[in-house]
Order: sequence, then C-alpha cells, then structure tokens
Amino acid sequence: MSGSREECVLIQAALNGGTTRATHPGVPLTPAELAAEAEAAMRAGAGAFHLHPRDAAGDQTLEPEHVLAAVAAVRAATGLPVGVTTGIWTVQGDVRRRLALVAGWTGDRRPDYASINMNEPGIEDLADLLTSLGIGIEAGVWTAEDARVLAATGFRDRLRWVLMEPEETDPAAAVATAAAAAAELARQGITVRQVRHGYEMATWDVLRASLADGQDIRIGLEDTTLLPDGSTAKSNAALVAAAARLAG
Repeated sequence: MSGSREECVLIQAALNGGTTRATHPGVPLTPAELAAEAEAAMRAGAGAFHLHPRDAAGDQTLEPEHVLAAVAAVRAATGLPVGVTTGIWTVQGDVRRRLALVAGWTGDRRPDYASINMNEPGIEDLADLLTSLGIGIEAGVWTAEDARVLAATGFRDRLRWVLMEPEETDPAAAVATAAAAAAELARQGITVRQVRHGYEMATWDVLRASLADGQDIRIGLEDTTLLPDGSTAKSNAALVAAAARLAG
C-alpha cells in the first residue's frame, strides 16, 4: 500500500475465521501466531485486521480473556485497527450470553471495532453495548435483505463501515449478490464505506468488482486459501500481497 492510508484502498486482513489447521496448516490461532501473521500482512499492505479469537482448545470464543489477549497482541505488533467477530455460533445461539461476554471487552485492550451480522438475533442490544464500550460497529451484510435490515436499525448511522460478504462460491453469483446489496444500501441512503470480500475462488472476483466500484476489500485465510491462479497461498501475507497487486 503506497501513499497515506487515507488516500489508499483499505485492505482488511481476516487472519483466521473458522479455518482449521486441517484446511491450512498455517492458520494462526494463538495470540502470538496472530501477531506474527498480522505483522507480515501489514508489511504486505494490510491496513486493518479481523480476528476470530480462539480458546486453549482452538475453538472460536467471545470470552474476554481470549479476545483481549488476541487484540492486544495484534495491536502491539502492528499499531493498526483490530476488529473481532461477535458471531452467534460462538455461544451456540445464546443472545444473553453473548451480551454478557462482550460486556467484558473493556480497558485499553478492547477491540477497535466488532462485526454484527444482520442475519442474527439481538443486533440492536449488541450494537448499543458496543457503542457504550467505545467499540466501533462493522455491519455484516450478506444480501440485499440484510441491507434492508440494517437500514431499519437504530445504529445505521453509527457504522465504521459495512462488511459486504456474499456467501456464494460461484464467482458470478457472488459478485451479483454484492452488487444487489450495494444497490439496496444506496437506495436506503447508507453511504458509509464498504469492505467487500468473498469465499474460495469467488473472493478474487468480488475484490475486483469492489475495487472497480471504489470500495475497500478484505482478504485472508478466513475467506480463502487460494491465490488468484488457484494455487495455495503460504500465508495471510501472500493473500494480502496478491490483493494489494489488484488494488495497484
């Protein structure tokens, strides 16, 4: 990434997500591994990070002990904004438990922002809690319907950005879903920046379309293990470097 970060396309690095070591042996799980991957990704062009903190067993967790440790490690290694998931699957669908755990994300190790998926329950209370903690909101929008849900919320004007994440692994379908969601956001008057990403090989078509639309992008082992030529990426840094080349 050349020039000031404000003048450039933002490349958010999604370092791990739910990807397992069976899928990619280099996926970072511990705070130290996340920090090392983040530092390398930063050198390749990443300007922000998205993490799925893990517990001692390697499972995704919202437990403050693990979230704060992961965020602190990545922030110390890079000095860049760090965000985390609030995915309802991490608490087996328990909305109240999610709120109780997120309430523990306090102090100077708290995330800069956190994702809220528009297709999950309890999003209004979660958004209010994040705001009260001084944590920004990254709104996860998968479809045009999610865009309409976001438009009806009380936090639509408190977004750091919209995370656009079409689930289709067919490239053309994923690009079309993202375009439909973006059009719906525009119709609803939501003009905040979008960070778009895809999954598997659809990732690269979604990123190209996002760049053509003047929006930001996300890449990392959460989304794909494959480079644009279909070969396996060695690391998050390799994926970020490939995305940076697309961004020019």
